[in-house]
Amino acid sequence: MKKSRKRKYRYNYSYSVQSQGDPSVNVYGIFTPGSAPSDSNGRQDRFNRDIASANQIWNSGGECNISFISQPIIEVNTVIDATNLGTNEAFRGPVENLINQVKQMNGNQPGIYVVYTSGNDFAAPSSSSRPIGVGGVIIENFRVENGVPQFTLFGSIALSNRSLSAPFAFAHEAGHALFTQLNNQPINNVFMFESIDPTGPFIDSSGNIDPAHSNLTGNLMAPILPNRIPTISFLQCQKAKMSRIF
Repeated sequence: MKKSRKRKYRYNYSYSVQSQGDPSVNVYGIFTPGSAPSDSNGRQDRFNRDIASANQIWNSGGECNISFISQPIIEVNTVIDATNLGTNEAFRGPVENLINQVKQMNGNQPGIYVVYTSGNDFAAPSSSSRPIGVGGVIIENFRVENGVPQFTLFGSIALSNRSLSAPFAFAHEAGHALFTQLNNQPINNVFMFESIDPTGPFIDSSGNIDPAHSNLTGNLMAPILPNRIPTISFLQCQKAKMSRIF
């Protein structure tokens, strides 16, 4: 799992966050050639499982009532092979391009768009494990009105074929998308969108710091998903509910 890339915008700055109730979000599953399974019924089952697993974690009651609502799957002819793509390259190119095409087809509906790619894993540096998914956002219509930034966020997720054996992969990547917010302390009037986990940063055995992932054992947003049903914290729920994707 990898954190999303940062985006920068330069303007004079003033910003406030509006509180949320119990939000829900539509999820659009986009299956590309070579994505598993190969048949429409199997793909619908995979998508339904991903949504159900996400709701099991994020809509568990109490303070965490975030609902993911599945929409009919979309099968396209555009090939996206994760094997040949680093996660950042995928977002800058074919994944974002395909999501934008689908958004135009459905009237630019808000939500989270999930691209199921071919290939088992995304490319990674030789020193890193190969990720099975990546999550972030697409930012549109960024502008400043009366000193206040205005923008539209869409969730953007890509899952490789190996994520088929990781039932909580979508739920994890959705967390990255929902955690992506506008940094309220710009440097030299530069706006930054960042995905920061409130239970992080994750610190590995070499001392490397990863603010996008949780440092809690067994947590959904840990860099490696646990074998058992993962957990999330009150702080994670509260931050996710403030997402501008809703």
